This record gives sequence, structure tokens and C-alpha cells, in this order.
Amino acid sequence: MRIVSYNILDGGEGRADPLAEVIEAQRPDVVALVEAEDLTVVERIAKRLKMDFVHAPGNSHASVLMSRWTIRESINHAALRPELEKSLLQATVATPEIGEVSFGVVHLHAHGREPDEEQRERELAVLLDVFRADRESKRAHIICGDFNANAPSQQIDPARTKERTRKDWAANGGMLPRRVVQAMLDAGYVDSLHAVDRDTAETTGTFSTQFPGQRVDYIFTHGIDLPRLRRGSIEQDRLATYASDHYPVGLEIG
Repeated sequence: MRIVSYNILDGGEGRADPLAEVIEAQRPDVVALVEAEDLTVVERIAKRLKMDFVHAPGNSHASVLMSRWTIRESINHAALRPELEKSLLQATVATPEIGEVSFGVVHLHAHGREPDEEQRERELAVLLDVFRADRESKRAHIICGDFNANAPSQQIDPARTKERTRKDWAANGGMLPRRVVQAMLDAGYVDSLHAVDRDTAETTGTFSTQFPGQRVDYIFTHGIDLPRLRRGSIEQDRLATYASDHYPVGLEIG
């Protein structure tokens, strides 16, 4: 099973074909999209990939899950939980490898100052509550998307980040907060890229494509044996550099 998670930037208007080409090259079975509010773009990508999809408009932006397998049910939590600034979709996919798998497609609050991390922590509490039953029952599930958060082990050179991030770094006294991703790890989630390719996870960024100094896009797994996590990736080919301001991340599960 191959999974791709991708922030397609402000709905992807006018970029449906290059976005679809970047995704299609990774031969995915399941695709998670954030900032996917333009339904016309979503439909065009899904048609090219020959996938069914669920579209979940958020309080700002939208999340989408696409799958070549049956999507059994879905919940748009952003429509139910006003604490979520952007979007959170939960959907169950009937996979041949693992059986029914619950997917979360999330987009958390942006920016790098301490109040921003505190806002993400509040949103993360909602996310963890949504998937509490899955964790307690040890049901296999996968949470992916744009967390706008930095991993504890990531090596960040502020000179390689956007100007806004450099200003946040300075305002924080020469650091960026790392608590949100650590909280995911503490809850038992596996940072899949770090599990299969530690060097890439610690040194390679997903944002922005012009200043790729941070890895803020993740595919977290829970209840899936580590040996089943195979190839992890950050797709940085030339087309991906121009299709969005984020690079897509991928995971293969055996």
C-alpha cells in the first residue's frame, strides 16, 4: 500500500494537471490532500488517478482523502469542532493489506512563534481525542497532513527557511517549538519517514519548495508493525518544486 500526503496550496486552482502528475508518479493507493478547497481541482485529480474521494471543507481550507479502494465512512470533524482552525477529515478505507484502516487528514495552525505552538497543541488535543478509540482498541490507523510543526530530531538551519520563519526563530530566542510532534510520538504514533529513513527525516524539508528548511508534513502510523513500514519519501523532483509550496511525502506499507 502506497500513501501520499500533499498540501496543494490554496486549492490548486490552475495547477490540477501538474499536481496530478506529481502524485501519479508515486503510484499511490491512497492520497491525502490539504488546502484542497477547490472541488473542480479535486475532481480533476481524482479522475486522472481513477480514485474515489471524500471532500471535507474546513473552517478554513479543506481536507480530502482519495483511494482506489472503497471508502466506507467519513466524518468532517472541522464542521463539528470549532476549536479546529483549518480542517480534519476522518475516513475508513477497506485495504487489502491491513483490512479496514482509519485515516486522518489534518491541517493545523501555521507559523512558528510560541502562541502558534500553543494553538496547535489545542488543536492536537482534538485530533488525539478523535482517534482515542482507535488507539485504545489498537486498531491500525494513519494520520497524515500538514502539521505546521517541527520534529524534535530535525536539524533546522534558519537560513534555509522563509523570511517569516527566520523572524519567528529570532523572536523565540533562536529556536522553533517542537512540542506538537513530540506529543504525537508520546501518544504512540510512529513518524514513518523517521522510522524508515532517519537521515532524510532529520535533514530534508517539505516546506517551502523555494526555502525547504522545515519538515512540517507527516504520515504518522499507529498499530502497524514497524517491519511493514518500507520506503518513505519526500518527492522533490522539478515539477514538484513548482506545483505547490509544499513537497509531498510518501510511505509504502508492506
